[in-house]
Amino acid sequence: MRVLFVIPCFNASGNIEKLGASLAAQNNDDWDAIIVDDMSDDDTYEIVSKFRKDRFTVIKNNEKKYALRNIVETARSFEDMDDIIIAVIDGDDYLCNENTVDLLIEEYKKGCDVVWTAHRWDVNNLNISKPMPDIVDPYAWPWSSSHLRTFKATLLNKIADKNFKDINGKWFKRGYDQALMLPILSRSSARSYIDKICYVYNINSVSIPYRDYEEQSQISTINIVRARGYLE
Repeated sequence: MRVLFVIPCFNASGNIEKLGASLAAQNNDDWDAIIVDDMSDDDTYEIVSKFRKDRFTVIKNNEKKYALRNIVETARSFEDMDDIIIAVIDGDDYLCNENTVDLLIEEYKKGCDVVWTAHRWDVNNLNISKPMPDIVDPYAWPWSSSHLRTFKATLLNKIADKNFKDINGKWFKRGYDQALMLPILSRSSARSYIDKICYVYNINSVSIPYRDYEEQSQISTINIVRARGYLE
């Protein structure tokens, strides 16, 4: 098995080097990374272009897509590969455990198809991740699958893109963590939580302007996704 880190980013120049270093520090080399620069207007692209070419593939969008679309479209290129684990990292965040790749692969070898880990916020070390019982409906269960979100690439074969879009067929722009993971969790046959902190969430990210507005947009997306449930 191999972990493919999918990293959507926008104006992440202040943090992206730390993210790259956290991947390079992994004790297990069974990983690759795809960085999608979503039309940054800082020097994010110039920075990531200097990362190791044998490990990092860099895509520079000429159309604004936002995180969810970037993640799904990138992951779909691997949806027929049973040995690929998709792991999502926001461009402003980073890994804090050098054994993350090892831990993920070990858990997937047990037969899981969705795995997430404990994390911590940079400001107060808060962790909101927790286990989710197999018998519950993810759409009706409190959010727990944050922040290092991973899944078998083949799971996407079971999920139509309409689950990631609003009623007008437009990709959700905010609230992507739940908009992405709730459909995936609902199609999962075996999910697992690793109670080890592997991920640092930078709550003071500078890449999102107008934070109050964006948070309201995020809440709106989450409410829509949960209310309608999974779309066959």
